[in-house]
Amino acid sequence: MHLIAYTSTSCIPHDEVQAQIDHIVETAKHKNRKLDITGVLFFLNDCFLQIIEGDEENLRQLMQIIQNDTRHKNIDIVIDCMVEKRGFSQWNMDVFHLKSIQSFNAPTIRSLTESFIQNLLPRSDSLLYFYKALIETKPTKAPL
Repeated sequence: MHLIAYTSTSCIPHDEVQAQIDHIVETAKHKNRKLDITGVLFFLNDCFLQIIEGDEENLRQLMQIIQNDTRHKNIDIVIDCMVEKRGFSQWNMDVFHLKSIQSFNAPTIRSLTESFIQNLLPRSDSLLYFYKALIETKPTKAPL
């Protein structure tokens, strides 16, 4: 089982975000089922954070499609590794469209993810809980 997590910057006009996210999820649910890919998509502060898991070859094919998608730019792969088991077995694809949190941005995600990799076994289910906990906690000051 393989896992890829990446961040990117949205190019979607603000008034079209919800409709485009709905379209992304609808398309992903259909296509990912065929490829046995599961995962989750976060949208926060005009940034995407997506975690996908499945067969490595299938993930590489999906990443080619993702990298050519004009709805986002500045794709930064923060995790690309084998995992011991599927963490999203019940999720074909789900999305969390979150409210603005000023100190949570792509560089912060990268820094915190590097800490996660160094200190915790990279399992996709624990990674989801890790990101959700970070997003749901409002820090009192920006990380160093």
